[in-house]
Amino acid sequence: MNYILGKDRSQVRLECLEDCVEENSEVRVIDKIIDTLNIEDLGFKIGNNEVVGRPMFDPKDILKLFIYGYFNGIRSSRKLAKQARINKEIIWLINGLEPRYRVIADFRKDNIDALTKLFESFVDYCIKLGLYGKELVAVDGTKLEASASKRKHYSKNKLAKMKDLVQIKINEYMHDLEMNDFSDDEEDVKLKKEEIKNAIKELENKVTEYADFEKRLEESQTNEINLTDPDAKTVKFGANQGIDIGYNVQAVVDSKNKLIATFEVTNNSADQGQLYNMSDKAKKTFDVENIECLADKGYFDPSDFKKCEENQIVCYVPKPTFGNSIGDPVYFNDKFKYNAQDNTYICPQKQVLLCITKKADAVEKRYTNKKACSNCINKDKCTTAKNGRVIRRRANEDYVDIVNNRTKENKEKYKQRQLIIEHVFGTLKRSMNFTYLLLRGFEKVTGEISIAFFCYNLKRVINILGIKKFLGYLVDYKNIKVAA
Repeated sequence: MNYILGKDRSQVRLECLEDCVEENSEVRVIDKIIDTLNIEDLGFKIGNNEVVGRPMFDPKDILKLFIYGYFNGIRSSRKLAKQARINKEIIWLINGLEPRYRVIADFRKDNIDALTKLFESFVDYCIKLGLYGKELVAVDGTKLEASASKRKHYSKNKLAKMKDLVQIKINEYMHDLEMNDFSDDEEDVKLKKEEIKNAIKELENKVTEYADFEKRLEESQTNEINLTDPDAKTVKFGANQGIDIGYNVQAVVDSKNKLIATFEVTNNSADQGQLYNMSDKAKKTFDVENIECLADKGYFDPSDFKKCEENQIVCYVPKPTFGNSIGDPVYFNDKFKYNAQDNTYICPQKQVLLCITKKADAVEKRYTNKKACSNCINKDKCTTAKNGRVIRRRANEDYVDIVNNRTKENKEKYKQRQLIIEHVFGTLKRSMNFTYLLLRGFEKVTGEISIAFFCYNLKRVINILGIKKFLGYLVDYKNIKVAA
């Protein structure tokens, strides 16, 4: 047979660990960057270094293992423990150490704050290298599945339905007890009575348990509760993905090199209300006086626009299309043009809608023209209201007009939003296997996301600078020789 044959398995071989890793392997960057860290300053738990008792693993070695794992989509502590035995790059990276999975898992959950600081310190390092433009950013959110049981997730509606079902079952058992009273077989009746009474007792305990859950919902002023991860909530994952228990992770990405600048973990399915919060966090991270921010329609919020304009944050957000009961696009609300000088609206039929709200400081003002609507030949396409179409304008609507006009005038700039941020989540989920969470609760989830985002930024910097050039820069985080 003319096949290429492998080496004899029983052949004794001598090899050097250094030969197992290529010169331009990414693992050399991971090794170098963690070695330059002062992990004690970052808050990683270290040993007492006394020559007593069983020694612990060097935190740098476990951190290197985690960074390599998240970098390559291997996140489970059991899988990482296995890779430490069979993966030559990891064997080289941590010098042949074989930590057990429990040691690996405990390291991650015991160093949550330090992992967050690791991400922040690397962002600061990249800022000093000049890898962030600090002028234009994009903000967006992505949903991640929580480490939470769906079976142990309760909402007010679910609890009400479950209580009804339990009560129906209790009534059925009570009926069976009454029927047994008429039975002639005394031994059989006694057996069935005991079984039914035990079943009823279990169901009554469930009713008590559900009542306790309802009380907890009232006290926490929420509509749902999860027993495995109390911070996780029901979030919508996308048009074709339905809903699940998870978190909504908000991230800000800089336009220059598509590096993540900052992030925040929320359990609210909607992005609305996060525009100012996230853009202001980016502004503080960059330590700049003003910044431009791109966001999609989900971030449309007049109160956020006001805060942004007042704090030198120039935002670009397209206005959602708001329809009416008829549904003719010609008469959607955005087709009614506001005239600030006269405080009126002009409808698509060129009729003037006057302000009928008397209070000058009203939260919402109403505009209409009953006479013009009653004589309009297209009224049926515009509204079903007897007195004609009414347009409502909120107090912050001036800021909406500013942002809306700015976005329309800068369509090419706004098109950059997808290019800046969408591929970031694609890389994390497809290339780095970061579609679900392993830890629970806001604090621990933030730590886990910090590892993933640190690894994404590290991957980007390697691609931007190249391995050899980047290794040359890695003296330490405080002493940067060259600005990129």
